[in-house]
Amino acid sequence: MEKLTLSEVMQCLKDEFSTDKWSRQSVKDILESYDITHGDWRKYCKFDDHKYYRVVIDQGNDRYNLVILCWNCGQGTPVHDHPTAECMFKVCEGSVCETRYSFPQCGVKCNLEVSEECCLTEGEVGHINDSQGIHRMSNDSDTDTCVTLHCYFPPYKTVNTYDERTGDKTEYIVKCVTAEKSPCPE
Repeated sequence: MEKLTLSEVMQCLKDEFSTDKWSRQSVKDILESYDITHGDWRKYCKFDDHKYYRVVIDQGNDRYNLVILCWNCGQGTPVHDHPTAECMFKVCEGSVCETRYSFPQCGVKCNLEVSEECCLTEGEVGHINDSQGIHRMSNDSDTDTCVTLHCYFPPYKTVNTYDERTGDKTEYIVKCVTAEKSPCPE
């Protein structure tokens, strides 16, 4: 596949998810083909001093959406799952670290068990779904920001967060804005 601009990525994803015959490999290929050096993702970036920032840049359809996440130094997600969705993501700038955990045992209070840790750098593509466990993503840099492009399929509105010390689960409503800077639709 030739190198794509962000607009072309959006069109390719729209085409891919227009039928029930879409594939994970095609989504991965589309994200891998995205040429981040265009910098066309930068117009969606906003950094918040207190938490990472999410902006939906393509509402897609009921099968997917496309979201840019902007991470200041040291910012990260809580440990969470994707109970109704999968995610493929590409690092546009900086590096993002992912820590995966085994699902906590029901009724047992204990520290979450780390199953895998990895950091992805500019241009790399990652994938997560609940069959791989729950995870936390973070920008562990002390000096550099990070920007990641996420394709969620299907789109989701809630996740469960997990306390790293006890495994306790809490439902969390995902907050974001759209590219038009308005709240995401309910």
